[in-house]
Amino acid sequence: MPVPLPCLCLDGSVRDRPRGGIWVGERWLAELQLEGDPAEAFAPLAQSLLEVADLGWGDLRALALNQGPGSVLGIRAAAMSLQAWSVVHRIPVHGWSGHLAAAWVAVGTCDGIVSEGRGGAWVLQRVGPEGPVGTLAEVEPAQVAGLRLRPLAGGFRHSLPRGMGDEVDAWPALPGLLASRGLAVATGHPDALNSPAAHALWSGRRHGASAP
Repeated sequence: MPVPLPCLCLDGSVRDRPRGGIWVGERWLAELQLEGDPAEAFAPLAQSLLEVADLGWGDLRALALNQGPGSVLGIRAAAMSLQAWSVVHRIPVHGWSGHLAAAWVAVGTCDGIVSEGRGGAWVLQRVGPEGPVGTLAEVEPAQVAGLRLRPLAGGFRHSLPRGMGDEVDAWPALPGLLASRGLAVATGHPDALNSPAAHALWSGRRHGASAP
């Protein structure tokens, strides 16, 4: 089912780079990136976006969250904000995967999108000639040594591993991807932290098996 628009989108997957945008059609009506603590950033960010777009809360028809994987703190802060606004303003919440969006942007340039996982592992979204392939998986770097990989923008906290292609930032193209690829899915749990497909929960407990 199409996401009703306008839709306020929040991305806290990169801890010190909270982002937000108001999505209409296949473009951003307004978009903004801040720096600093995400726990304090999303409320003023949303208000600034509404002012730039000349909209009020009553004009919004949906909310959307990048559910990660990524910064637990950043995603949690974005999720809590959306959950509160959803209740107060009675607006439905949707979620999308930043890795999946990046995979669509990177079609034809690599075999996979990767970011830093837990304990030295990487989170991999495979990319085929016609689009993303399969679901997110945690892999050891040695398992994917023969693949052409590109890192997710902001997906590695310190330095990028050697031998990778350029970072992939899907944010500028996100409205078009959400509209044409159906990436945003309605969720009854906007407090999701990291994508369950990446085997990460708030408690840190793993579940399921991962495979390249």
